Amino acid sequence: MLTPPLLLLLPLLSALVAAAIDAPKTCSPKQFACRDQITCISKGWRCDGERDCPDGSDEAPEICPQSKAQRCQPNEHNCLGTELCVPMSRLCNGVQDCMDGSDEGPHCRELRGNCSRLGCQHHCVPTLDGPTCYCNSSFQLQADSKTCKDFDECSVYGTCSQLCTNTDGSFICGCVEGYLLQPDNRSCKAKNEPVDRPPVLLIANSQNILATYLSGAQVSTITPTSTRQTTAMDFSYTNETVCWVHVGDNAAQTQLKCARMPGLKGFVDEHTINISLSLHLCVFSKSQQEMG
Repeated sequence: MLTPPLLLLLPLLSALVAAAIDAPKTCSPKQFACRDQITCISKGWRCDGERDCPDGSDEAPEICPQSKAQRCQPNEHNCLGTELCVPMSRLCNGVQDCMDGSDEGPHCRELRGNCSRLGCQHHCVPTLDGPTCYCNSSFQLQADSKTCKDFDECSVYGTCSQLCTNTDGSFICGCVEGYLLQPDNRSCKAKNEPVDRPPVLLIANSQNILATYLSGAQVSTITPTSTRQTTAMDFSYTNETVCWVHVGDNAAQTQLKCARMPGLKGFVDEHTINISLSLHLCVFSKSQQEMG
């Protein structure tokens, strides 16, 4: 029987301790509980302009009454009273993009002449606040609101799937070892090696652990193994072993279980790892820290 390496067990042990201490599962005082009552995020992510909860409840108006509209990217115009961002190049082009029409109107004609006196390095467009400079793609305005400098696209989350290198006026995406850059030059896809073993996704829920292909089709050779309220799961590729936290009705019944998956052909040698002593020591240590 193969035993998972210690590094595999440590995060699962931590999850087991948390499950035993905090059951029933709730968010910690330093976390924000999403409206779905399942997801917990850092309180620092609440009202930061980015939706971190699956349902976006961390950016809901009732949660963030004082929050500003989302920050638009360089060379974009924020439509008044909305979160809609429109490229500056589409202002005053005769086509209404903002629902309130703030991107078009008489000011486009009346203020156009003022652009020639503003001294913009790249472009100028009339707005309701007066003529405004903007830059070519991949550049942003400097503090003088006239000259342009390179914009670091790599600072924007999601520009590249994995690796991002900023260049003057552009950027280059890359992938870590074992992945291939896709035709969109942004996303990465894992190499299918060996080719006769397609990738398999292990999914844990409140009832079982099942295996599916990336297409969503279930792996017919792997019968789901029964679990209960699995709160953590990890897989050791070297040992072909999966381990998970099996939550019981109380701390004493909460267990760390493992099973081998030789050749990804099914769960075998399912067994329970005795960690009661380690759990007791961890709980005692945490209690001492809270008291101290």
